[in-house]
Amino acid sequence: MAEETDAESALAKAGSGKKMMVLGLLGLLLLGGGGGAAWFFMGGQKEEGNKHAEDTQGAEHAQAPGPIMELEPFLLNLADRDELRFLKVSIKLELDRPEEKTDYQNKVPAIRDALLVLLSSKESQLLRTVNGKRRIREEIQTRVNGVMSKGKVANVFFTDFIIQ
Repeated sequence: MAEETDAESALAKAGSGKKMMVLGLLGLLLLGGGGGAAWFFMGGQKEEGNKHAEDTQGAEHAQAPGPIMELEPFLLNLADRDELRFLKVSIKLELDRPEEKTDYQNKVPAIRDALLVLLSSKESQLLRTVNGKRRIREEIQTRVNGVMSKGKVANVFFTDFIIQ
């Protein structure tokens, strides 16, 4: 009987040793595979990120922002019928080329006049929404481009926008 117990314990030890060795190898394979996959994917993202950064830099050099021209702030009455409302807005215009190649400085009075007429014809309810501001920005760009004969406005920026 003692021989049977010794044989069983020897088999149990051998079986548990094999199990431990298999589990150890499995764990090592999982860690190695996970580390390799992480290295592969992280290395690929770095290269893609660098490539994307180079593409972005190329686009920036191709379309460098033009000069930004600031108009004096506008303070005007809005077209609301029910109540007297005021708009104070500061506008900056991005030109598509250097200022000396445009007629911007000669057209500032005409630009201000066109924008005063445009803005004072709007109601506060329209100007309070994001879509309303987008629409008025496009209208400003169209009006100013209609006044200028040399050069165009590429973007319109609001730096101050208060309705009271």
